[in-house]
Amino acid sequence: MRLPKDLIPELERRYSRYWWKDDEELNYNEVVADPFKNLIFTILSQNTSSNNTRRAYISLKKNYKIDPHVLSLADPKELSQVIRPGGLQNVKARRIIEVSRLIVENYGGDLERLLNLPKEKVREELKKLKGVGDKTADVLMSSIFGQREYFVVDTHMMRIAKRLGLVDEGASYEEIQRSLKEFLPLDVGGDRLAGLFWLMAKYTCDSKKPRCPECLLNDLCKYAKGRGIKRGYDL
Repeated sequence: MRLPKDLIPELERRYSRYWWKDDEELNYNEVVADPFKNLIFTILSQNTSSNNTRRAYISLKKNYKIDPHVLSLADPKELSQVIRPGGLQNVKARRIIEVSRLIVENYGGDLERLLNLPKEKVREELKKLKGVGDKTADVLMSSIFGQREYFVVDTHMMRIAKRLGLVDEGASYEEIQRSLKEFLPLDVGGDRLAGLFWLMAKYTCDSKKPRCPECLLNDLCKYAKGRGIKRGYDL
């Protein structure tokens, strides 16, 4: 099963209004351009909303220079209070300090040294950093190499892949990642399509109240068919 290419314009029409908006206070473009800042931002995003991540990162930015040398020496209690808006602040503070310390010890505080390794090795080394799992590593990898090579799978992507019937309930991260890369025509839509699909997963394929009747994919979806949902939209 593969997403029909003629649905891409409709995905754009419906979900582009939710696209991430940058602002001077956050400066997300700066975050993406700096591998270490992107890594810290992604750690802050774990198990919380986009808005809470933004608030936590802005607070961190106001109180610390986002640099591995600085954050490796941060006081855990003080740091946890600074990033409190993101939730799980004690866990995330420890992760940020530990990751920063390892980058200082192993790469002289320069994450670019790691990223200059062969890309297969980069992901392997990233996952050795405490608090960096598959998703966090792939966020950083995809910002460099694109979603076609390193497709990011979070809870929204896991949910929609299982509901569509692309994978079984017990599928691994790698199985879900592979199935979504095969389902989405990324050679046509690229990273933009991956983002629009994620927005559909978040805003339409809701975890508790999925809006199946208006979903573009309900005629393809195993979950919707199981609920007796028929196509309720016009293209």
